[in-house]
Amino acid sequence: MAIASLLMCWACSTNDPAQQATTQSPGGVASPPVSGANTVQVTVKEMAFQLSQSTIPAGDVEFVVTNEGRLAHEMEVIKTDLPIEKLPLTNSDRLDTQKAGKKIGEIGEDELKSGTTKTLKVNLTPGKYLIVCNLPGHFQAGMRSILTVAQNK
Repeated sequence: MAIASLLMCWACSTNDPAQQATTQSPGGVASPPVSGANTVQVTVKEMAFQLSQSTIPAGDVEFVVTNEGRLAHEMEVIKTDLPIEKLPLTNSDRLDTQKAGKKIGEIGEDELKSGTTKTLKVNLTPGKYLIVCNLPGHFQAGMRSILTVAQNK
């Protein structure tokens, strides 16, 4: 009986490199895994960021940012310990990035126009990071996400 179970498991497994080198996306399309840096796909729409993952291991991170919205946006990565409701705002209702934490990197508005894709490479240590668009009114309208960077094991 044990031998039959082992043979069934062996028959169901594969050592085919082509099958091991792909992962299934939510839409059912196979895509190759990313090697090297952790990659976070960021989709930008009007007043929203969608991250492909909300927790990643510490180290080199590559943000691949696609603006699917109609407006130009920006993306700032800020390390902070503050909860969203305690984040300081300026008089013009923008996030006060100097008081919110430490800015790690940015893709500017002139680089992230509608329909463009840009890449931002940074090295992140364990902690909590804000991903924000800090153009007037955008942060307040909800253009913010939180990314948690976990300690490597």
